[in-house]
Amino acid sequence: MPTPRRKPTAAKSPSTESRPPRRRRPATKPDDAVVLAGPPGRLTTTVTVENLTADRLVVRRPTLHLDGEAVTGAASAVIRAGRTVEVPVVVPLPATTPPGRHEAEMELGGVRHRVVVEVAPHFSLELSPRRVLAVEGSQDVALVVTNTGNVRMPLAAVTMARTDDGGPDPGPDVVLTLDAPVVVEPGETVTLAARLEVPAGLEAARRHTASVPVGTADLDVVILPRDRSESET
Repeated sequence: MPTPRRKPTAAKSPSTESRPPRRRRPATKPDDAVVLAGPPGRLTTTVTVENLTADRLVVRRPTLHLDGEAVTGAASAVIRAGRTVEVPVVVPLPATTPPGRHEAEMELGGVRHRVVVEVAPHFSLELSPRRVLAVEGSQDVALVVTNTGNVRMPLAAVTMARTDDGGPDPGPDVVLTLDAPVVVEPGETVTLAARLEVPAGLEAARRHTASVPVGTADLDVVILPRDRSESET
């Protein structure tokens, strides 16, 4: 009896189900933005830079475009062909840049990125002089105050601080009185007329100090030792 012929079976193509799916790089959304954040003098972020060329890519000097101004920052990376690297970026803005959220763009590695700049409040006050010598009683002091931060700085009309002679217990207060309360705007410099009052009865043989607050700065007051005969006159 003749044996029935078997039908040739077609060669099975590799099943797509057996292959692991290829991972696709997620597409960058048009509304994705780099967030550059920090105090105005040092805004930082990390930017993803891909080298699509056949040569190495040198990344330096990012340029931030904000409110019609171009600001050069700092970055440093050498990216080999076909590689993607996270590049740290630092950008300084003027110290008086107001806190808040600002829209901008940044050029880095030949690509222009949309950027959201988030400036943090920065409280900074420069005081001159920073230290004065004082004696018992009252004396006039002229203070020059500059707001080097980016927020308004109110100054109280009366401030005080305990005296310190190096012992375990604080002494009586030194008092600083301005003619009137003052608010110093960012970038502004003002000259203040003030009166410094040092309490009587401090131990003459000791040196006494006090750090009287002037906004976020301190006025260091030093009362030097003196002869007892001098203190009695």
